[in-house]
Amino acid sequence: MSPLSNIPVLAVLQNPDFRLMWAARWVHEISRRMELLVLGYLIYELTDSAFQVGLISVFLNGPRPPLSLVGGMLADRLDRWRILATIHTFYLVVASGLLTLLLLDLIHPWYVFLAILLQGTAKVLDDPARRAALFDLAGEARIAHAMSLETITNNVGRILGPLVGGLLIAFYGYTGAFIVLVAMDLIAACLMFRMRLPKVALAAGRDRVFLQGIKSGIGHSFSNKFVLGVLAISLVMNGMVLPLQYFIPVIATDLLKVGPALGGVIGSAEGVGTLMGAIFIATRRHYTFHGRYYVIGALIVAVCVAAVAWSPWFRISFLLLFCAGVGQSGFSTMQSTILLLASPAEMRGRIMGSQGLVNGLGHLVGGAEIGVLAQVFGISLAIGINAGAGLLLMLPVVLLTPLVWRPVESYYSTAGVDAATARVRTDEQLGAC
Repeated sequence: MSPLSNIPVLAVLQNPDFRLMWAARWVHEISRRMELLVLGYLIYELTDSAFQVGLISVFLNGPRPPLSLVGGMLADRLDRWRILATIHTFYLVVASGLLTLLLLDLIHPWYVFLAILLQGTAKVLDDPARRAALFDLAGEARIAHAMSLETITNNVGRILGPLVGGLLIAFYGYTGAFIVLVAMDLIAACLMFRMRLPKVALAAGRDRVFLQGIKSGIGHSFSNKFVLGVLAISLVMNGMVLPLQYFIPVIATDLLKVGPALGGVIGSAEGVGTLMGAIFIATRRHYTFHGRYYVIGALIVAVCVAAVAWSPWFRISFLLLFCAGVGQSGFSTMQSTILLLASPAEMRGRIMGSQGLVNGLGHLVGGAEIGVLAQVFGISLAIGINAGAGLLLMLPVVLLTPLVWRPVESYYSTAGVDAATARVRTDEQLGAC
């Protein structure tokens, strides 16, 4: 065995299919974060309205509350590889449509919002299928390390996406930026078509009645206190703290008084911090209190976002967003990790769907509400009040759930299944690759 295989995070990467999916996610996440900044600047230029910039969050996350549980159920019942390959092809088609409108000089805010709505609908299927596929490829013993790699991937995208997007707008305009976006979506789709998932994962849950399966997923979300605690904090964070990302063009233009290039730099700050934190988490061999990483990370993010709302100084804002990113590494990595560990194999897609539901509901309401407040009272008041209120709302959840007080109870252990057996199976699967 290679000495590198003794490093848990590198052992996960020994699986060639995991590497392909990871590479596809690298490319797609850079593209997605770049597109978010580019569309934010485009909408702000077309409308001069902070409220309409906030509508990006509404249209992107609008499909998630009504469709996330269905998407999670489909991720349990259908071939996850086919879902992922089809979704990435769809992303490519939507980006190509926006590029065509830009080339023909036919772009209009409502065309942009329609494209965002279509992408948000696709993401409803993408997220639960991808996260369940991560468990299929990594197994219980290494899921925290797989999720830390997912977090690293997300945050490389959050660093490079805004940086590249801001520079492309500054030097080549929106058309140049979308040419690069289409090329990246094509690469991601090709990588996803090459990836395969273990056959044992494809049959899980197909024999369940559809609506009964959704009901059982909801029941598990409320009966398991770890799952309930994670979802409650996620709802607060996504509704009151994390919508900041949609308003980076407004903050850069109105508060910091900088252009798209430096707006891209400030947009990447949180990603830099999250990447540093995720690398630290990825190098740890064992975890006992997953919930402590999750809760402390969420509190750090809320404090830093509340502070950055009042900072007119570029360097201070960058530092605050960097610190918020460090906190978000614990929040993001352990969010899905806890949900996957505390759920049975046949229900993981539905639990990821529940996660998508609360995250989408939070962004849907939070993006619109912050947009309205920003339009009437200014961006500082809108962001600051919401982040402060989010801090207060998270405290009862911390006190009333076992997230910080007890180690996460793995479903394998509580169900009486020997966790060591699961680890052996995972090691055999990785060793065969």
